Amino acid sequence: MKALVFVGPRDMQYQDVPTPEPKEGEVRIHVKAVSICGSDSGGYKGGSAMRTPGLIMGHEFSGVIEKLGPGVTGLQVGQRVGTVTCLFCETCRDCQDGLGNVCMNRAIIGTTMPKYGPYPGAMADFVIAPAKKIMPLPDHVSFNEAALIEPLAISLRAVKHVKDIKGKTVAVYGAGPIGLLAMQVLRAREAARIIAIDVVDSRLEMAKECGATHIINSKNEKVEDIIAAMTDDGGVDVVFDAVGAPATINGGVEIVRCGGTVVWIGLAVPVFEFDYKHAVCKEITFQCSYMYTTEMEEGLDLIASGKMDVAKIITGVYPMSEGGKHFELIAKGESKDIKIILAND
Repeated sequence: MKALVFVGPRDMQYQDVPTPEPKEGEVRIHVKAVSICGSDSGGYKGGSAMRTPGLIMGHEFSGVIEKLGPGVTGLQVGQRVGTVTCLFCETCRDCQDGLGNVCMNRAIIGTTMPKYGPYPGAMADFVIAPAKKIMPLPDHVSFNEAALIEPLAISLRAVKHVKDIKGKTVAVYGAGPIGLLAMQVLRAREAARIIAIDVVDSRLEMAKECGATHIINSKNEKVEDIIAAMTDDGGVDVVFDAVGAPATINGGVEIVRCGGTVVWIGLAVPVFEFDYKHAVCKEITFQCSYMYTTEMEEGLDLIASGKMDVAKIITGVYPMSEGGKHFELIAKGESKDIKIILAND
């Protein structure tokens, strides 16, 4: 089969590789759509231990079951499917506590995990997945939409951490896919004001389509002053940080109200200076949000019911064979796309 293989930093090659065979309890999926995640593009640049040379990336995907492994029942060849790509062990303490998303034994399709090692992903003609992780797709949910169930699940989990969002004033740092999908969830959960903050005007325009009631370009405008004017110097109730950079993390401390909540989602920078004392003196509640537990199944239901329009943020659909070019455009900062789908015939 053909696959996009991560050879090394800034080197993605479309190669012939052996076609994988499904083992006991597994299925082989003919990939129809796979999206490029920010973690994929970061790994492409060589900055992630979760993307090692020789790996086939791709953990946001959909397709058609092409072959059943031994012992698989309840599924059939030709079935349109999505896949829960976080493969947690189900037996450790974290899994038993409902936190399979942070299971230390987990594998993630399309990544290299510390204990499991590499698991070939969906930037290929075919990908292997456990049958128990398969999600059959309704006929009216497209392959492209289904490829975005995974990022929607991440955004959905982040918003769910705040139990009562209705009527609140909320700021979202980052109008990339995770931030935009969080805005859609916030709109569905009836946040009163959703303030999108980014440095790219085209993404801020997309934010308005995804539910933002106000937009701020932090490259040209003083975020703290605008928020203060909007809230009578009180600050927003909740900040969602879908970036994770020093400017946004510390900015969130500035714009959230005293006693407010900041939800951290983005992972742009691992270590940086943080205004700890100011955060303590404002009695801010910080909530970290990582991946998902049950939210992929919930996300599929939201798409199928029409409550989420994930297709809106897909701005480019390209052949799998051109994937290397688009990874490089993203790495150079020259891509104009918000969310890219790579497609097989």
